[in-house]
Parts: sequence; C-alpha cells; structure tokens
Amino acid sequence: MGQPPTTRRYELLCAIMLGFGHLSIMVGYDSGSFVLESVIHSINERNPDVISKYAGYYGQAVMYILYMIGCMFSPSILNEVGSKWILVASAICFASFPLGFFFVNSNYYYFSQMLLGFGYALYYQGNGGYMTSHSTRKTIESNVNIAWSIGCVCLIISSGIFAGVTSMAHAPSPNSNFSKNSNFSKNPELGLENWVERRFSDLEIKLLFGVFFGASVLGIVNFLAAPGKDVTDCIQETKKKGTFLGSFKQTCTALVDRSMLELFFLFSVLGTSSSFWLSIFPTAMNFTVANFEMTYLCAIYPLGIGIGEIFMALFITQMSRRHKDFCFQPAMILGTVFSILAFFMVHVSTPYDSPHKPTREDALWFGHSYFFIFLIGVTLGIGDCCLNSCRSVICALAMPDRRAQAFSISKLYQALGSCFLFFLSPIIPLYVYTIGISVHLIIAMIFFFITARRTQNMEKKNDENEKNEEI
Repeated sequence: MGQPPTTRRYELLCAIMLGFGHLSIMVGYDSGSFVLESVIHSINERNPDVISKYAGYYGQAVMYILYMIGCMFSPSILNEVGSKWILVASAICFASFPLGFFFVNSNYYYFSQMLLGFGYALYYQGNGGYMTSHSTRKTIESNVNIAWSIGCVCLIISSGIFAGVTSMAHAPSPNSNFSKNSNFSKNPELGLENWVERRFSDLEIKLLFGVFFGASVLGIVNFLAAPGKDVTDCIQETKKKGTFLGSFKQTCTALVDRSMLELFFLFSVLGTSSSFWLSIFPTAMNFTVANFEMTYLCAIYPLGIGIGEIFMALFITQMSRRHKDFCFQPAMILGTVFSILAFFMVHVSTPYDSPHKPTREDALWFGHSYFFIFLIGVTLGIGDCCLNSCRSVICALAMPDRRAQAFSISKLYQALGSCFLFFLSPIIPLYVYTIGISVHLIIAMIFFFITARRTQNMEKKNDENEKNEEI
C-alpha cells in the first residue's frame, strides 16, 4: 500500500473542496436564517392556522437542542465512520430543511429542524476531523482560513440570490402607494394593521428555498467527490481508536477539562453572536416599518458580511505564514474589537423592539440605509472571521489527545448559547443583545488568552523535548 500524498497541492485541494462543501450547504442554511422568522411571519399572516408566527425563532431553538445532543455523540460517530462520510450525511440533513417550504406543515417544519440540528453537529465534527487529517502543524492555520474564505463566498452568493429572487417575485406591500415622506409620516394614527413590514410572497419563498435545496444537493455531491486519504504527518489520523462507548466517555470527561471550561466563554459567545447576526438582526431590519422601501436589505447585508469574511480570511492566511500563532492573541483582539464595533453600529441605528415585532419606533441616533447596513456587514464579517479562526486553531492544538472531542464541545457550548438566545428572542429588546454580547466578548477574550498562553508553552516544551531526543 502506497503512502498518502504529501504534497502541498494535495492539501490545498482538500481545503478547497472542504470550503466549497461549506459554501454549498451554508448557502441554504445561512441565507435561510437571514429571513426565516420574517418568512414564517409572512406565512402566518396569510394562513394563521398553518404555523405559529414565532416558529422561526422556536424552530431554531429546537434545532440547537438537537445540535447539543448531537455534539455529545458526533465524536463517537466520527471514530466509527470517518470524516468524509460524516460530511456526506450532514449535507443530506441540510438538504431536508428547505424542502419543507414547498408544502408548509408545522410538524414537518419542526422535524426538519431537528434533523438539521443533528446534521449541524455532524457537519462541524466532520469539518474539524477532515481539516486535521489533511493538515500538518505548519499548514493548519493557512488551510483553515483558505477553507473559511471559500466557504464565506456563500454569503456573496446569498446576496445575489436574494437580489435576483426579490426583483423577480417580490410582491408590493398593501401600502406601496404611500411613501415615507407622505401619508405614513403625516398620519401616525395609521396602525400596523394598515401599514405592513417587509413580507415575502409564496412565489418568493418557493424560489428562495428551491435554490437553497439545489445548493445543498451540490454539497452532497462535493463531499462524495472529496479526497479521503490523509496526508502524512497530519495532525490527526483518520483511523478508529477504541470503541463507540469509549469515545463517548472521552467526550464527557472533556466537557469539564480545564481548557474547555476556560474556552466556554468563547464558544458560547460564538453561539449568541452568530444567532444574533444570522437571524435576529435581519429580522429586526425586516420588522422596522421605516425600511419598507428598502426591499434589497436582505441582499446588501450578506454581501457586506461575505466581503468582510473573505478579506479577513485572506489577511489571516498571509499573516499566519509570516507570524506563528497569529490566530491566537492577535486575531482574538481584532475579532473582539470589530465585533463590538458592529454591535455599537446596530445599537444606535435599530429600534429597540424590532427583533420581536413589527415597529414604527425611532432608532437611538439614526435609521438604516443601504450603505450603513453594508458597513455593518463588513465590520461583522471581519470580526466573525477572526473569532472562528481562533476557535478552529485552539481546538486543534489545546487538547492534542482529544481533538475530536474539543471540536465537538466547542459546538455544544456554541449551540447552548444559541438555544438560550432563540427561546428568549420573542421578548428580549435589542439593547440587551448589543450590550450583553459585547460584555460577553470581552470576558471570552480574557479567558482565551489564558488558554492560548498555556497551549503555546505546552508546544514549546514539546518542541524542546523532541530536540533533546534527537540529540
């Protein structure tokens, strides 16, 4: 039997295909999250008996509960079947969700959310396993950011999908004969029952989720075609170690490992912040009645995020080649600063009650515009890319003997943060998010520094021991 390919070109191919698979399935998931609550709200307005108006939030909360449960078992499944096939299975789960919007049914909706949650756990376990089995210590930071930058193109594609579908199928609101500067502003007595927020037509919904389903199928094909052989000197080999139950016990003990407890704040803030940016803030934009003329906000917002994510991923890739451990303290500082800046921009420009109901309230300083929403997206994308890069690298290095468990626990704690947020979303005002998550980010940065420094010292000690053995 020949040795696995060890060329840098082979590693790049694996990173590119992993990134493209991420792109394919996340076109559907991330894009759907941007508009899910608004879409559900629109369906409920036309057919109140079909589905609850807050099913968008509650469905995602259910999804994250299954995500947490899946995270407990996904390392054991990875140990049994390997990273490639776990990625294929996860893509199938992702494809099941958009199908439900061709025949909206509350029971199938929640079932597909449960399936999506389990698939989400499988995907990120497979993603981490595939990356560590197709990277060396020298290339892990670069490969992570290459795959991430390709995957984040999904946000730019999402922008194009939203713009195209909106231009073809968007139905004018019942009050489109008014403008913000005419009857609406002069007649505040017009209630929300007469003046509506951004709504999605049935045709618009079917076109959007049809494209999302097609993208998920493309992801299945991509993962089937992805190379399966490990590189030599990889961080983690793809081979079965121990039993299913033994792997599960390792996951349970890793839950209370010192490093994982310190990183809890980073993992959980990734859950709360990503849920806010993917679902709650886009819903707030759509529920702000003053934005009724800006029908392309759903296209501009992911475009900004995608540009920010890709720019920062390429920047981190270059900096990681020049400076070892750039994905530790430097990237964490950048991620925290840019994320808090994005929350501040939302805080001053968005009505406080817009996350949970249509509103005509004024923003703190000024309202939204296409350019400002684009700027928020770019700022968010830069911060989010840094934080996710830190998470991917620290999980690969902080627990060398239990890497699969580290990746799984990171997602379990992330899902816990998301689940908590979505269950409370129908009642939490905007300012609780913007201030609370910003404080959470600062705490996460402090504890991340502690773990990063200990990991660096551990690696330095291991390198010295290897040199002494060679002598």
